[in-house]
Parts: sequence; C-alpha cells; structure tokens
Amino acid sequence: MKLQTSPSAREKLLKELKAWDEDMIQRRSTAYDDVENFPNKFTANFMFMLNHGESSIPKINEGTKTEYARLSEQWKPLKAEGDRLLQTAIPAFNKLATEKGVGVLFVK
Repeated sequence: MKLQTSPSAREKLLKELKAWDEDMIQRRSTAYDDVENFPNKFTANFMFMLNHGESSIPKINEGTKTEYARLSEQWKPLKAEGDRLLQTAIPAFNKLATEKGVGVLFVK
C-alpha cells in the first residue's frame, strides 16, 4: 500500500536515510583494492584507526591520537544527523503514515 497523499515525505525521508548511510558506510566496495574507486567512509576509517592500537602490547602513537581526534570531529555531525533521523524524521513520517492507515518504521 502506498502513502498516496505524501510521496514527497516518503521520498525525502528515504533520501535522508540513504545520504546518512552513504556517509557512514561504503557499500559499493567489494574487494580490498576498490578503495581506489570507492573511498572508505567513516566506519571503515574508524575501524582502521582502532586496529592500529591492537597488539599483544598495545601502543597508541601520536598519529593514532591525531586520527582519533579528527574522526571524533567528523563523527559529531554524523551522530547529530543520525539522532535527528531517529528522534524527529522517522517519528514524523510514522505519524503521517499512521494517519493514512499505513504501517510504521520500527527503529529498535
């Protein structure tokens, strides 16, 4: 069943969710050398930084600390957008969908 009275609300939310997802994760990469064609996104960069400190005797160097600080700053707007989507955009869409007799999006 389509939400016929407000396709723009549906399309807007879908576009916002896809944009946030694309900032977080590179889904087009299928091999290790794909980074040349499809740059890593936030989650891959964060995991790469975390792996620098993993060893039997972990040592966090200045480069890792600098990268952590950079990624922490990059995370702030990503987290804010994720929170906005979860706390505002999805509930607003669910309210509209419920008013039209259509099921809602579950986020948890």
